[in-house]
Amino acid sequence: MISLAERFKAGFTLGHGIETDEILLDEKRTQGHVLAFLCYDANMYPAPDISTWSALARSKVLDSVRRHTNAVNAEVWVDSVKVKDYIEGGNSGDTD
Repeated sequence: MISLAERFKAGFTLGHGIETDEILLDEKRTQGHVLAFLCYDANMYPAPDISTWSALARSKVLDSVRRHTNAVNAEVWVDSVKVKDYIEGGNSGDTD
């Protein structure tokens, strides 16, 4: 089985050019059924906590994270914002 950390270790990119947001795995907080991401700007500089972003910008990132993590049963976080809950006894979504 592939762990959540292994499955999402590359993170993902939103946007283009200087308006790119890099959503990268937070290896320190990702363990067990918790999957955590941190946001970085196009220059790989840590972005402010997503809870401080405008509603539109926050929504774009959180919606994308939901799409990317839809198939896994995990408690998913972006910075300090919980994106989805872990369902006890649910399918983990890990792959062989």
